[in-house]
Amino acid sequence: MIRKLFDRFSETDRKSVSAAVRKLSNGLFRHSFYYFKVLGDADIPPCNQVAPGLDMDTAILTIVPRNFSDLIVVKLQSEECDTCELLESIWMNTTESTCSFLVDTKWRMRVEIDKKTNSISTYKYNGCGEDYLSWHFEEGGNYSLVLTLTGDNVQCESLSLDNDPSDSNIPIYVAIGVFVAFAVGWKLGQRLLASKWIWRIKLRFMSSSRLAGPELGASAPSISEDRESPPKRERLKSLDTFRGISIVIMIFVNYGGGQYWFFNHSPWNGLTVADLVFPWFIFIMGTALAYSFQALMRKSVHKHVIFWKIFKRSVILFGLGLMVNTAGGVDLNTIRIPGVLQRFSLTYLIVATMHMFNAKPIDSNQYQWWSPVRDLTDYWKEWVIMSVFIVTHTLLTFELDATSCKGYLGPGGLANFGENANCTGGAASYIDRQVFGVNHIYQSPTCKELYHTSVPHDPEGLLGTLTSCFLCFLGLQAGKIFVTYKFWKPRIYRFFMWFCVLGLIGGTLCKFSQNDGWIPVNKNLWSLSFVFTLGAMAFLLLTFCYLTIDVYKVWSGAPFFYPGMNAIVLYLGHELLHQCFPISWKIAEHHADNLAMDIWGATFWVIVAYILYHNQVFISV
Repeated sequence: MIRKLFDRFSETDRKSVSAAVRKLSNGLFRHSFYYFKVLGDADIPPCNQVAPGLDMDTAILTIVPRNFSDLIVVKLQSEECDTCELLESIWMNTTESTCSFLVDTKWRMRVEIDKKTNSISTYKYNGCGEDYLSWHFEEGGNYSLVLTLTGDNVQCESLSLDNDPSDSNIPIYVAIGVFVAFAVGWKLGQRLLASKWIWRIKLRFMSSSRLAGPELGASAPSISEDRESPPKRERLKSLDTFRGISIVIMIFVNYGGGQYWFFNHSPWNGLTVADLVFPWFIFIMGTALAYSFQALMRKSVHKHVIFWKIFKRSVILFGLGLMVNTAGGVDLNTIRIPGVLQRFSLTYLIVATMHMFNAKPIDSNQYQWWSPVRDLTDYWKEWVIMSVFIVTHTLLTFELDATSCKGYLGPGGLANFGENANCTGGAASYIDRQVFGVNHIYQSPTCKELYHTSVPHDPEGLLGTLTSCFLCFLGLQAGKIFVTYKFWKPRIYRFFMWFCVLGLIGGTLCKFSQNDGWIPVNKNLWSLSFVFTLGAMAFLLLTFCYLTIDVYKVWSGAPFFYPGMNAIVLYLGHELLHQCFPISWKIAEHHADNLAMDIWGATFWVIVAYILYHNQVFISV
């Protein structure tokens, strides 16, 4: 019967049918069964007339057809889904007056309207313009799209917003206002307590208490107490503040970020707030290495002792990462092996071991003619090693023949119109599947929802470790600048130069675009453009922290300074206890409620960090 039906079609229709069957067999479209409903002239139920309930990041679009006598289909696709075909989402019988359904509001949406008559050869479309309607719907909006039929083409007569939805970002504005008011109030309170008239009140109170006689046990200050204690070597608070900023934002976005899309990881290419913090953590880990190795070299600690410490710390970090991965229960058949702390472990092991052989106890070349660049020339061997890492990463990414996915950098699934459906992550994902196995890597990559991918991909996989080592090395370079140049102006000058150079390289690789560059900025792959761009941003943030905290002292680093002193404790705590009271509880699914609870979750761990700092408890691995 299928053969007879197929023979009735024209050559063009046969090609259309074959293309539809191929798409179905590849699993590219969730709603591909609609092709068979249309081709078989099956009975298609009319659209549900009950208005759907609004969720977060959604709006209601109501189709109002006029002068129709046929079925129409609404095709939708987010413009964030790069090179994706539109998906048939809603079928509507035009004998009904209207049809309402939900549309996504996170990004601009592409909308096409197709009509279907009894003759399949007249199956045509016109997407409300030259190609399609493109619109960024507002969250909570109620839209009406009026359609008219002109000949064989569907025309959009008007698209109107029928209500006045509130700005979904208002909770963010309120939160920012509360934090600014608290910070201003705190600063004013400190100045008030330090003002002269407060001290006068204190002096009067002390004078009146002295008239009653000396306190029991009081004694005159000794000569040794009057003398000024020798100045201690100051710890750069900007480094701990930088680390604290990273961990606090990481906790906030891991808890949900108020369920705002820009506080979650990017679906594939591009950057969001959540994509910044882990790389910054890697960067500042490298910066701290410069100080720790300088101290070890000055103490003449043997290299085998240093390596044992490096190895032991790496093993502990890797083990803690596996513990985090199994927080919901242990199944050895599906345990995820890579992870955030595992990436820290391998990166630290490689970069620290490399620097162990090149670290110097003293600045021996400060009077040589090449002294202005001695932070580079003194460590040229490390630059050679890192260059090998970059070349190796590039060759594996573009030349590894990963089952017909050679050189592919996309998310697979719907991307590239389905031609590389099973190539999610390209060489990076292929290497992880070969080394760890399909069941032992991350099963729900961020691209899965938007691109409908079916292949697992781990953003903390092996290939990305090469580029994370390079980012850690850039942080180490910042640390070398700190330990080599003792005055703040040479440091700031070099930080700014690195910001410009790295930003230019990263922008050139991605052609300053999200999807059209040679190597797009991609956190899922830790692409070269990603580490260059994040390195530039890290140098800029470090410059800001250093100037405001350690140079001009206009900011104490609070409250981020305290979490930076116990970052590993906070990371483990927030991962293992994120579903426990009083950190989280069941709430209504609204941005305001989610944002309030997620901010509270991050604030809770800041309070824990302050208590640890106040009691001089510092836990490191």
